[in-house]
Amino acid sequence: MQVNLAEHLPKNERIQLGSYYTPERLVHRVYDFIQPYVDNKKKKVVIFDSAGGCGAFLFGIKQCDYRIADRDLNACRFLKQHFNQQNVFHTNSLIEVNRAKYFISPSAFLIMIGNPPYNDTTSEFKNGEKGQNICDEDLYDRDLGISFLKSYHKLNADVVCVLHPLSYLIKEANFKRLCDFKDNYKLIKGEIFSSALFHGTGTVKFPILVALYEKTLSGMTFDYIRKFQFDVLDSSREFILSEYKTTDGYIDKYPPRKNDIKESPIGLYYYTFRDFNSLKKNTSFMLIKHPNSIVVTLENFYKYAYLYSLKSLFNPEDAWLYGNLSPLVDMKEVERDKELYVSYAIKTNRIFREIKNSIPEKIAKFYNVKIDNVNDVDRVEKIIKNRLGKLV
Repeated sequence: MQVNLAEHLPKNERIQLGSYYTPERLVHRVYDFIQPYVDNKKKKVVIFDSAGGCGAFLFGIKQCDYRIADRDLNACRFLKQHFNQQNVFHTNSLIEVNRAKYFISPSAFLIMIGNPPYNDTTSEFKNGEKGQNICDEDLYDRDLGISFLKSYHKLNADVVCVLHPLSYLIKEANFKRLCDFKDNYKLIKGEIFSSALFHGTGTVKFPILVALYEKTLSGMTFDYIRKFQFDVLDSSREFILSEYKTTDGYIDKYPPRKNDIKESPIGLYYYTFRDFNSLKKNTSFMLIKHPNSIVVTLENFYKYAYLYSLKSLFNPEDAWLYGNLSPLVDMKEVERDKELYVSYAIKTNRIFREIKNSIPEKIAKFYNVKIDNVNDVDRVEKIIKNRLGKLV
């Protein structure tokens, strides 16, 4: 049986809970990953999906000793029609987390599987509503998915094989938030796919990981993740984080800090961004200061001109794969050809048609760029596209 979407939940609840149910092909990838552990004859194996939804991950392995839980009553009613009722638990799996709650022996070899909810509860939803993460204090995180990963450690799981955003691992700030999970589990295998495989996840696609972790004494470090070789679903490609150079440490992407300059001397600002997806989604240059704006000066204008060029012209077929990375960059190339990006930005960004000529002229003079020749835009665009194509 295959259930792709949490159809029993209203759309706003699907968004808030991050509940999108799993295509069958991804379920089978999880089966493939855990099979060697399921075949373990030395210990009693228990398989547990603590965010079971419609039970997609357990329909194919009902012959095993399993547990399944979900906080949604309608989901549990459905589950009790298709599974042993004694193995179905209507509960918030992030509250009072322990094995005894689910009648799992302390000595059992516990394998956690599933597609737990993931959503940053600080983000805004339609109608201005926000999600909630009601959980044990030691599990709290603003992202439900990270709380679920922490809960697996609290259950003392031996193996974890779940789907979660790749950003949990490849963004160092997120990785640190994994706390005890990263200190006690090690990524053994990882296969990346696009969120496009889920219906209803929005137009901006991002990488999701089928991740296999084993409990270890040494855990894992961010450097281990940087060098880890991820596979890409339905592709011979590999993804290794350390092979990509980004704007981190090179271009400021957040509003000014306490001692930074707050007002732009040329009256220009750039909207903040977290990663490539937010760069593509958000506006670029701005004339009005905003709480989420970055100060643009004559000296750093070329860097934001580069970002505008990247936003406008970098469109690889697999753009989703880089969506949660900071924008890619070849710093030496940008430093060498600043005027290329400055020229493109001034001649194509609408903001420069709305401001006084003195500002574009001042920028052009600073970078020794001619702005009266609009006929060479196609040539400049072609050169930039060619260079951006070499980033991947």
